[in-house]
Amino acid sequence: MIRFAILLSLLATACTNHDAHPKLKLADGWARETVPGQNSAAAYLTILNDGTGADRLVGLQTDAAAHAMLHSTVTRDGVTRMRHLKGGLEIPSKAAVELSPTRTHVMLSGLKAPLYRGETIDLQLKFERSGRKNALIKVVEPSSAGPQQVR
Repeated sequence: MIRFAILLSLLATACTNHDAHPKLKLADGWARETVPGQNSAAAYLTILNDGTGADRLVGLQTDAAAHAMLHSTVTRDGVTRMRHLKGGLEIPSKAAVELSPTRTHVMLSGLKAPLYRGETIDLQLKFERSGRKNALIKVVEPSSAGPQQVR
């Protein structure tokens, strides 16, 4: 029985795809313009993984705000709440993960200055396997509905 377990373990190891690597691209970063005195904003972008392995977004940082956190938006019984995603966000292989209003987004709190239309802010994303990647977040008009107005 022990020999069978060892053989099974060796076989499983041999069948594991060690060449599975994520290949990430960040696109369509945007945030809405804020008003003076507004101390928080949401940022959105799309994370494309053309690789053969999954990854996980585990951290965020920007010089534009004191804190950058990953939040999900959940609506139950007509009440909408945001929740911090402490465990990060899975980025499957061969997939695009869109961070957008009313869903998962980056919450920027403690803004150091208002966000003005036409500006860009740098957002650093930390991934479990791919390390750190930078995204440019373009600030668009307050009524913007998405990245179609960013391009």
